[in-house]
Amino acid sequence: MKRHLLVVLTLAIVLPPFAILIIAGAGLVAHERAMKEVAHSYVLDLGQSVADRLTSGRAMNRLFMMPNIGMMSPFRWGLSLPGWVAIVNDEGQLLLSSSGVDVDLPRGWRSAIPLGEAVELKGRKGDTFTIAAIPMTESGLYVIAAVSWAQLLGPMLRFSRLWPVLVAITGLAGVLAVLLLWRRLIAPLRALETEVRSLRWGWDLPKEDDPRSIYELQRLRQVLHQLAQSAIERMELTRRYVTDLVRVQEEEQERVAREIHDGPLQGVTALMQQIRLAVRSNSEAELKSHLAIAEKEADITVRELRALCDSLSPPWLDLGLKEALAELADRLSHSLGLEISVEMTEVCDLPRETVLALFRVAQEAINNAARHGRAKHVLVRGFVEDDELVMEVSDDGCGFNPTDDVELLRVKGHRGMANMKERVALIGGRFEVKSYPDKGTSVICRIPLACNVSR
Repeated sequence: MKRHLLVVLTLAIVLPPFAILIIAGAGLVAHERAMKEVAHSYVLDLGQSVADRLTSGRAMNRLFMMPNIGMMSPFRWGLSLPGWVAIVNDEGQLLLSSSGVDVDLPRGWRSAIPLGEAVELKGRKGDTFTIAAIPMTESGLYVIAAVSWAQLLGPMLRFSRLWPVLVAITGLAGVLAVLLLWRRLIAPLRALETEVRSLRWGWDLPKEDDPRSIYELQRLRQVLHQLAQSAIERMELTRRYVTDLVRVQEEEQERVAREIHDGPLQGVTALMQQIRLAVRSNSEAELKSHLAIAEKEADITVRELRALCDSLSPPWLDLGLKEALAELADRLSHSLGLEISVEMTEVCDLPRETVLALFRVAQEAINNAARHGRAKHVLVRGFVEDDELVMEVSDDGCGFNPTDDVELLRVKGHRGMANMKERVALIGGRFEVKSYPDKGTSVICRIPLACNVSR
């Protein structure tokens, strides 16, 4: 039922006008037939009544003794009913008639007007008349009775003439309404359904407007176009995001490979060289010297490998956010040549993913302050405000004009800023950057809390 609802609605709109036309047409035909039967019955009764009256002996003698044919002498009682009555002979000669509009009898009226039956004829002005001929016994005369439809059936006749016009107007209005409905609603809706069915979401854009459709469908098209545009943008963002992930992974793999090649691998190579030299030693002193150098190289290699492991997966995260940030500040202050201060409120029971996200954000912000902002001092603050953990990383660098458009940041090459924002979003937090040229930068993270806070 729901699948064919549009067809059902269309038929519900189309069928009533056609039903009205059919019923009205049948009613009009029945009305015409009824008027004709009324006129026939009236004319036959009128003619028969006059014929019966004139066939009485006195009336017939008086009729034949009249000196002036055409006078109203036999009908001095007058006709109080609508109609026209005349006396004619076999040749159709008019002997007497009542007052009113005459009806021209056609030649050969005996064949045109069957005796004792009523037929329709046209008057001098085009009016419709019902006429009948009644024979008067054996006198050879005939009573012609006629009545004008306009005189007998005035209101009914006007209604019968107006009725087809009203029906035609109603039918035409219904047809026009159906055509307009089909053109402005049904056809555009079907076109939209076909277009949406073939739409590749995230790749194709539907037409934004359809001038022939109604306003609501135009608005629907605009909304659909906006949704499709958003889907395409999200798809493009996803592709770029995946590309960035792959690029970051490749860069990280290259960095790890470079760190291993330039550090531990060189140490292992030097260690192997010292072992070979120790094997070839000719004296105990020379052997001990090579072994001491090998031990030193092994110690350096172990420390380099441990530092590499710490950078990939910091073990201080298990100590809590405060201790992890303190360790990070100590290590980066030596490697970057910055003065890094940490003022952190201890927060209990933070999930490890939250600690990791804030740790990476602080690490990225400090690196950005040194690399891009040329800062000399960085302050890492953490405190609780309105049931939220707030971490703020501020520097005294050169600053910049920040933007909230992650895609724009990626296009400009600031993937670190975009990654920080996405990390904070993944743990349900809010990320904000406040910066002005020559006035430093502040990176602020707000994370909702559900645990107790101890100071």
